[in-house]
Amino acid sequence: MISSTMLKRTALVSALATCMLAGTAYAQSTVGDIYGAASASQTIQIQNLGSGAVRTVTVGEDGRYRASSLPVGNYRINVQQNGQTVTTRDINVIAGQSSQVNFTAPAAENASAQALDTVTVSANALASIDVASVESRTSFTADQLDKLPVPRNVVDVAALTPGTTKGDSRLGNLPSFGGASVAENSYYVNGFNVTNLYNNLSFSEVPFQAIQQLDVQTGGYGAQYGFSTGGVTSVITKRGTNEWKGGASWVYTPAWARENEDKTYRKNGTLFRNYDRNSNNDNVYSAWLGGALVKDKLFFYGIFQSHKASETLYPTAPGTGKGNSTQAAQRNTYSDPFYLIKLDWNINDSNILEYTGMNNTKHTTNNYFTANYGADGVPSTTNYRGQRRVKTGGDVNIFKYTSYITDDLTATAQWGKMKSKNSSDYISPSGIHTRYNGDINGPRTGCPYVLDRRDSANNGTSQPYGSCYTASTTDIFNGEDQRTAWRIDLDWKIGDHDIAGGFSKENWRSTGGQSYAGGVLYYYQTDTDGALYNQKGRDFVQVQNYRTGGSVRVEQKSWYLQDNWQVSDKFLAYIGVRNDSFNNQNGDGKNFVRQGNIWQPRLGFSWDLFGDSTTKIFGTAGRYSLPIAANVALRAATASYYTQQDFNYGQVNERGEPVLGSALGPVKIVNGENGTTPDPRSVASRDLKPYSQDEYILGVQHRITSDNDFVNDWVVGAKAIYRRLNNAIDDTCDWRPFYAYGQSLGLDVGPNKFTPPSNMPGCYIYNPGSKLTLDVDLDGSGQLRNVTIPGNKFGPKAKRSYQSVVLTAEKATDKWYVNASYTWAKNYGNTEGLVKSDNAQTDTGTTSAFDYPELMNGSNGWLPNDRRHSFKMYGGYKFTPEWSVGLNMLVESGRPSSCFGGGSGIPYGIEGYQSSYFYCEGKVDQRGHGKRLPWTWTLSPNVVYTPAYAKGVTVQLDAINVLNNSKPIAINEIGEAAGQKLYTSTYRVPTYYQTPRYFRLMVQYDFSL
Repeated sequence: MISSTMLKRTALVSALATCMLAGTAYAQSTVGDIYGAASASQTIQIQNLGSGAVRTVTVGEDGRYRASSLPVGNYRINVQQNGQTVTTRDINVIAGQSSQVNFTAPAAENASAQALDTVTVSANALASIDVASVESRTSFTADQLDKLPVPRNVVDVAALTPGTTKGDSRLGNLPSFGGASVAENSYYVNGFNVTNLYNNLSFSEVPFQAIQQLDVQTGGYGAQYGFSTGGVTSVITKRGTNEWKGGASWVYTPAWARENEDKTYRKNGTLFRNYDRNSNNDNVYSAWLGGALVKDKLFFYGIFQSHKASETLYPTAPGTGKGNSTQAAQRNTYSDPFYLIKLDWNINDSNILEYTGMNNTKHTTNNYFTANYGADGVPSTTNYRGQRRVKTGGDVNIFKYTSYITDDLTATAQWGKMKSKNSSDYISPSGIHTRYNGDINGPRTGCPYVLDRRDSANNGTSQPYGSCYTASTTDIFNGEDQRTAWRIDLDWKIGDHDIAGGFSKENWRSTGGQSYAGGVLYYYQTDTDGALYNQKGRDFVQVQNYRTGGSVRVEQKSWYLQDNWQVSDKFLAYIGVRNDSFNNQNGDGKNFVRQGNIWQPRLGFSWDLFGDSTTKIFGTAGRYSLPIAANVALRAATASYYTQQDFNYGQVNERGEPVLGSALGPVKIVNGENGTTPDPRSVASRDLKPYSQDEYILGVQHRITSDNDFVNDWVVGAKAIYRRLNNAIDDTCDWRPFYAYGQSLGLDVGPNKFTPPSNMPGCYIYNPGSKLTLDVDLDGSGQLRNVTIPGNKFGPKAKRSYQSVVLTAEKATDKWYVNASYTWAKNYGNTEGLVKSDNAQTDTGTTSAFDYPELMNGSNGWLPNDRRHSFKMYGGYKFTPEWSVGLNMLVESGRPSSCFGGGSGIPYGIEGYQSSYFYCEGKVDQRGHGKRLPWTWTLSPNVVYTPAYAKGVTVQLDAINVLNNSKPIAINEIGEAAGQKLYTSTYRVPTYYQTPRYFRLMVQYDFSL
């Protein structure tokens, strides 16, 4: 039996708890709960100290009360009896989490326990164990975000959570949660999904200073969350209160306070890249103001953030280590004028209307110059080669209505629209504008894209061919992505059950397209050993035409139902189910994929082992699913061009354009992209199963009780996680099984088993390892036949597993706090997921994986996001009211590596894939079994000064990677290309490093009116 003294102490701990580990999510993590125990004759009045809004709930006959769906903020809880307030406490509500505040013991635990009238709570202080939760999440408050020595963006903060690692630098450094690819996450702002569904590789950002709370869910999330097999990141923005408050800040990262990476050399000793003259200067200016337009009723918060930056980047050196590089040097400028407005109208104590409006438009200007490496290896710029202007981002508008219908029933409704530009145009040195309008049949304009991989260029015996192109590809001018979505949710407390359900509908539209620079790629190569055209040692050029364009749509419908069932005072059961439906349309508005009734059960439990919230055993099991990204329609289901043809050539002009000689072969249509729209019935398998993953988590948390002050009140935890990919969705481009089937029917299918008839697409959406059912024209007659091919004819089943053990420790006192974790993990399989770090392929859902069975030989192994060991720690210490310090540390084992070869499909006779095979030195080279990259570690401290003589002023200096440890995090894994051996030149040469040391200064002033 628990003594009354112990009971009083644990109630205090619950009341003080701040949630940085786990919690229950409500309404997409924008609100939280307060619950606890009091006398059955009492009434609980809960007042928001910022807005003055009051909720009153009645204590049940069982001595329990609960107030759900409370906006984040500070609250005062008044316990009233016979109309008089007998006890008052203050609590901070954290979104997505349940704060337990007991005023007496639960009747079932100790019917004679005294009321805890003597406890006074002024704020949350201790790390908590939320026994009302089954989820795995980490929350960061605005104060923590301000003081943490990390890059000031959502992605880098999310990377602090256990089991999370940064993805490949070429894919945007986005987070990989639990072994999933970086394209499998969802991002929310005030409950609205702001993930860019075009390729799932970006999201709408808010000004960092506007974040009230950042919530990161790494697993076990409830049925109200969908469209993710990785993690969920939710931002709750600041809002106005009855007190007018404002401020301004300046965050400065000067170029002179940045270190650069060390020089990189090729295997033969020649210079590969010199970073010494790279530079980056960064300024962020912010100003904000918030308060009550009408006291207790109408509130305003607004912020404007201006981000301005400039940088200089030098490319790789030519093969000799000196002379002009084939790539351009860049002088870039960035201008990001973000703003956000938040309005809250407390219509009355039972109804709230919210509006969030923001704009996150980014303007990037890239100025390109010829890069010249001198004899001393120092790069410089010479000829101006042109300019590219890029515009991304746009408006987000969100309306949300909340109604507390009764003490036990809450309804919410939300509508929102997100627009995001993706527009580029180009200006030549003479001032000529080039814009790609998405017309795949339009004329070629501008400078062509040139790649020179001749033997003589690689070994430095000749200068590589130059060009005037500024970027390898040209994005469409005035491209735009748009999401329109609405949802309704209900939360109903019935006895021991907290039942929630909801329905949502989304419409997504993407207008986009891409073309090679100048509409063409000239790819210069050498027939080194004569294996290609029996022209040993002779150079040739491959002419590639690649253009896409169109407007595509995705429709999504979802509903969910879940129950948090308090089976007993100690045991909570979670039972949930989610159902999604997706509909993808091509550029002509025709459906090419319909997926309905995608069932996703979610189960969980939380066991308060001793009934005092000091020890919790929890577990979850669930299925999670993803929609097909919109970009799939542009390549697979909409008219596009991708052709290749090899030529002998003569003279090459200064633009890199050759005088073409005789053709060395016919035009090759890659992926069937011949400029016509495929028949939707021929694009995707009829029995397509959803992209889904199962996840299982089992864990324990315990608060240590000790007479030793340091040991006392640590919250330690351990959990095991297992994730398994059930079905992937990708494309196959292998016509051979259909060719063989046509032969079996006695049809004249032509001489080439790799090339389908011209009216057929070249690639087909399916579940790798499962049968493929399509309507296809087998012989070019125009007659479509319904054909089913067994899955094993196209290669193996998609496989990906993730296993991990996570250990955590956390403690918070009035002076210091620390959060530490260790993760042991294994990420194994034959597919990374929706994108491919091996070759930095961002064609979400249609990577080169599974295109042909031969590409999958040797593919089963350690995946790019596999990090066997990861140690993380962050925290802070307050020396005096004026001085405090912070620290962030990451130690992580290296990424696995592979060897890619088989250039131009030489091993298997499949052309067009360059070095995409796990094939080197004449044999299959197993994925991830090369030497791992080195361990990386980063130590980032800071110091914060809030002078007493200057009220409201804060000065902060951060030293990111203070010891300047800069190890490679990505290398060139191509060992062979088009019959060429690269082991002595660029194979395993580092291409990306950890960010070197830099210092960041923040000066902030806060005031109240």
